[in-house]
Amino acid sequence: MGVIVVEGIDDGAWVSHLATTLPHFDVHDVDAEVQPDSVTYVVMWRLPTQHLEAYTNLEGILLLGAGYDHLDLGSLPNVPVVRLIDPAMADDIALYVLSWVIYFQRDFDRYATMQATATWQSALKPVFARNFTVGVLGSGAIGSIVLTTCAKHGFATVGWSRSAHDRPLKDFFRDCDVVVDLVPLNKATRGIIGAPELTALGDGVLINVGRGATVDTPALIGALNGELRAAVLDVFDSEPLPADSLLWRHPKVFVTPHVAGRSDPVTAAPVIAASIAELGAGRTPPGTINR
Repeated sequence: MGVIVVEGIDDGAWVSHLATTLPHFDVHDVDAEVQPDSVTYVVMWRLPTQHLEAYTNLEGILLLGAGYDHLDLGSLPNVPVVRLIDPAMADDIALYVLSWVIYFQRDFDRYATMQATATWQSALKPVFARNFTVGVLGSGAIGSIVLTTCAKHGFATVGWSRSAHDRPLKDFFRDCDVVVDLVPLNKATRGIIGAPELTALGDGVLINVGRGATVDTPALIGALNGELRAAVLDVFDSEPLPADSLLWRHPKVFVTPHVAGRSDPVTAAPVIAASIAELGAGRTPPGTINR
């Protein structure tokens, strides 16, 4: 019987659900006393490399989330690293986005400003969902679900990716009321949203639930000091967001602490169990990172 070590988060919920879905393994919190050479799999987010090096018979690392740019892959043990691809997480991100899309489509930001000055103004011109365009930059597996979710609620939608688009990037920004940033971070996408794109967005809204460094932050602040209506930011160049960042205090910025897509042990444990079964059978599970 193999041993699985789980990074200690969520008061043991992950250990409990993984133990249920993996009955042929002993599943323990990382702080439990186990023989290091008995550990065959680690389920983690950010365990230090020196901790992992103690597991001399490690066969795979399963991540608790979809991202992995917080890890130095070159320093990890030479075993498969599998990111979490949980459809429920994509739905969670889609609902986060939809909440903010409705917030701005229904002018709740403007009504909040009116409330602060005791101003009663019901004459804002209504914008109905069919006339409010949501664009998703990075319309891959998660982005397509965001587009479908918004479309089901009547919003006009358009997707853009490098491999599939019907207009130049600046035109895409110009045609949207809200742009949702979901592109992965790599050399090609670092700073892909800069001053030209934000200028094209005009008085629209940027929602970033992808990676912070895909947005040129100084250009974003410049746009917010001008015409840009708002920015909803769940991801940042540096996390946690430093206390002295201007983004905390800008009146047009809404900050959330990287919670748009939450890892749920109830739905994720079966996905992780399936990945471990694939690894044990000598196959490559979905989400395996090309190192």
